Order: sequence, then structure tokens, then C-alpha cells
Amino acid sequence: MRALRYGFGMASILVLASLLAVVFGHVRVNILPKVLAHENAPKAADEEALCPRGNATLRGTYMSRAEGTAVGIGPIAAVGWLTYDGKGHVVNGFTFSGNGVISRGTISGPYTVNSDCTGSTELSGNHYDQIVTPDGSRVDWIATDPGLVFSGTEVRLKPTHAEDGN
Repeated sequence: MRALRYGFGMASILVLASLLAVVFGHVRVNILPKVLAHENAPKAADEEALCPRGNATLRGTYMSRAEGTAVGIGPIAAVGWLTYDGKGHVVNGFTFSGNGVISRGTISGPYTVNSDCTGSTELSGNHYDQIVTPDGSRVDWIATDPGLVFSGTEVRLKPTHAEDGN
């Protein structure tokens, strides 16, 4: 089987299939005309939402690890931290390796969390799609810009004071 030859096992294929189902399911739901929506649909949707808090789902400090490939550069990897404010703004400090050339920096930008726990982030002109756990403790993301195969995971280290009751 070619997938196994290149290091992709059955578990990787199942994870990819699950992510594709979530992404394509999300697209199908969002293209329904609003005209067909029932008067009570917004209330019902809010009650059934996986992430009813929207952007507030992500609050606090997260650690991040990612790897991939960039066309014209080669292998890339990064580690860092992100702090989400719960209002749609994120700050990201990182150490990045592009084919062995190390750089460090801090960037920031907007993010969005939808009621179905999908979302997006833009950092320094780079675009990412993400899936957030309903409690906001983990984010899995993938870069969506051409020529970049880059994905990673963020795990919450420390919630903001509003979440921990202080």
C-alpha cells in the first residue's frame, strides 16, 4: 500500500478522512440559503452549538508545535506560545526553522471561532484553518496558503484570570 510506504498509517488516513468530513460538512451547512431558515432556527442552533462562546472559546496561553514543508525552502518546523484574548485577537511568539535556518519573533492578528468549533486565524499575512475543542483546551490547525504544507497543534497551558476564577 503506497500510504504505508510513505509513512502514513491507517490511523493517519482515518484522521484525515475525519477532518475532511468536518470541513466539507461545515461547507454544506453554511451554503443553505437564509430564506429557508425557520424563525426558531437561530435559537435552536445556539442551543446545539459545539462552541457557543465563539471567539471567547479561546482564552489564555497555549503552547504550539508545528512542522511541514515550504516550496522553495524545504522542511519547516516551529515551537512557540500563543495568547488568545477571547475577543478575536491572538499574539504568537515563536522559534522557527526553515531548512535549518533559525528565526525568532512575535506576531499577532485576528482569529475567529465559529459555533461549530471551526475557525480561522491570520498572522502576518499567513492564513490558517483550525478546529477547536468545545472547552477551548486544544486547537488543531493547518496553513491554507499555496506552497505551504504546515500544520500543528496548540494546547492551553494557562487560562486567563476570567476562566480560573481569579
